Amino acid sequence: MQDTNRGRQYTFDGFEVTKANRKAFELSKNFSENADSKPLAIFGGTATGKTHLLYAVKNMIEQNEPKLTVLLATATEMQISLVDILHNGGTAEQFREKYMHADVLLVDDIQELFGKKAIQNELILLFNSFYESGKRFMMTSSQKEANCGMRRRLVSRSFWGDFSVISKPYIHAQFPSDHERTEIRNTLLENGKYLIDDFDLDSFKTYYKNVWKYFKRYIGLFNVDRKDIQLINDLNDILNLLLHETPLEEWERRTCILFTKALLYTISTSDSIRIFIGGFYSEGVLYIPLPHHAGTSDLEIKIDEFDEEFNKFCEEYQEYEDF
Repeated sequence: MQDTNRGRQYTFDGFEVTKANRKAFELSKNFSENADSKPLAIFGGTATGKTHLLYAVKNMIEQNEPKLTVLLATATEMQISLVDILHNGGTAEQFREKYMHADVLLVDDIQELFGKKAIQNELILLFNSFYESGKRFMMTSSQKEANCGMRRRLVSRSFWGDFSVISKPYIHAQFPSDHERTEIRNTLLENGKYLIDDFDLDSFKTYYKNVWKYFKRYIGLFNVDRKDIQLINDLNDILNLLLHETPLEEWERRTCILFTKALLYTISTSDSIRIFIGGFYSEGVLYIPLPHHAGTSDLEIKIDEFDEEFNKFCEEYQEYEDF
């Protein structure tokens, strides 16, 4: 289940209401204020404010009705939960029970389930159970059509009591400044430049974990600005340095390259800078894509596993060289 402190900065007061999003705003606020609200679906493209509204609902209900249990999860997180339960010998019913203890269920990014019929079916059953129990549930999706690998029921107007489409991109109001975040980020930017000028292994590992901790703590719901992107640029510069001129042993260099590529992959796409929701958005998991042709499977690690995994890869590269 997700971090309960995530998205605390998103409120209805901080949402900039426009003609394009007014209906979605009003429906979301009504949903959060009324215990007998109908199920609600908000559709809209990227950066239209859907996730902001979802978290605003969560925060308002928790503030006004603290005795209620409010669960907010992405569709991807729910899919992972189902797979884990089934993999460990559990049942789909146990998956539904995991969420049914909540009074309010909020699901973000339903479109991530395109083509995944099994989890879509479970979600429909889960929503039905919430409806029959008189509980509130709400979801968001960037896709409102029913012809892209989604069960028609999930994206049809008739399945939802209330339904709104946000037609234009949304620029949210400025968040209050966070001096601690700014100070940490500025230190990282300074240390990154220092590392590029005077590279050594211990400094790299310290810097790497500190950047990891920063993204895990602060980045997620597209609240990224130009200085955060500069951190990503610094990682790219470090990667270029590793590829060409670092004074490391070969196995250390290759391990550094592997982890730097993994960090870049986890927090951004290769074609444009965009925070990767599957990584630091949730549990701070680093995704390391490994070459499948070599018989390996991809690796996911948490920060407290970094040193152990780093040393393991160094040893493997060294054994390969010695061979």
